[in-house]
Amino acid sequence: MATGPRTLRRGLQVLRTLRDNPDNGLSVSELARLTGLQRPTIYRLLAALIEEGFVHNPGNSKRFSANQSAEATILGQDPRIKLALPVMQSLATQTGDAVFLVVRDGNESLSLWREIGPYPVQILATFAGKRQPLGVGSGGMALLAKLPDAEIDEIIASNSTQIEQYGGMSQRELRRLVENTRTRGYSVVGNYAVRGALGVGCALCDKKQNPYLAISVTAITDRMPATRQRQIAGLIQDGLNTLAGNV
Repeated sequence: MATGPRTLRRGLQVLRTLRDNPDNGLSVSELARLTGLQRPTIYRLLAALIEEGFVHNPGNSKRFSANQSAEATILGQDPRIKLALPVMQSLATQTGDAVFLVVRDGNESLSLWREIGPYPVQILATFAGKRQPLGVGSGGMALLAKLPDAEIDEIIASNSTQIEQYGGMSQRELRRLVENTRTRGYSVVGNYAVRGALGVGCALCDKKQNPYLAISVTAITDRMPATRQRQIAGLIQDGLNTLAGNV
């Protein structure tokens, strides 16, 4: 993997972690615990983020905070973020859970944004800039299921060695999830990318019927019985319907 993209993803991970803890900022030790990154790596990333104006440490203290809109700046304000953000914010408020914006990039899903709801226990399954094999998360599965069968087969075969790292996911299981997603009209994926989590996702296609973006809601499994899955899928689809004319 190229050093540049890996460093960018780590920088975004640090930035998102700071954004998710805005009250008093975080120390390097706390960042290391929350991100799983080594302290020397975090020091290097923080130095670059401070130099570029994305992070500050008030009064040269040992605690760091993200500057407002820093992440949007680093992602270049992808137009899909601007388009989906009002819907995501509404969903986070209505459901209380974490909401994710995911797009397709080749054989991978790419997370562009997340909004966090008010429920005390949040499943922050991914962060802006994170990539996964297409289909292992609920947003990516919603996108995958919109593709033609032949293209799906090619993607699954290409990702075959990677998907096993996600809770024992298999090619057969991915294909089963695709069929389930098409039958329901929305994806339900649990306990693969993140243990104890279950996500519900829906995709929006452009005028040529290519999957343009997906929005998903993820919560602890106990908060996601089948009835609530359907309710959340309905809310997501209602939100996506309001965006359809702009794609």
